[in-house]
Amino acid sequence: MNMKKLLACGAVTGLVLLSGAPSAIASPPPNHKVTYCHATGSESNPFVVITTDEVAVVVGHQNHQDLEDVIPPFDWALPNVSGHFPGLNWGPGAADFIANGCVEVTPPPYGS
Repeated sequence: MNMKKLLACGAVTGLVLLSGAPSAIASPPPNHKVTYCHATGSESNPFVVITTDEVAVVVGHQNHQDLEDVIPPFDWALPNVSGHFPGLNWGPGAADFIANGCVEVTPPPYGS
């Protein structure tokens, strides 16, 4: 079995295990969304801006597309479990990259 299939099986298994606690999945706290740059694998459109539930990132999306997504750090919580996601590809300019629609921010030339 190749690595992508193994990761997919792991993500599905994790979701199945979490589904044993329906209240945890059915009622996340009010501030539970995160906006990030999702890698598409396309040369002409390498990223798109998406907003998903934080738990979706923690459970499976963080390992998507060869770890190319740009995801900010965030704290997440469910009724009986919580944690911190440290971010992915989060460094100088990452917040501006997301704010600019996942398009590289180019500073104006000197003297402009």
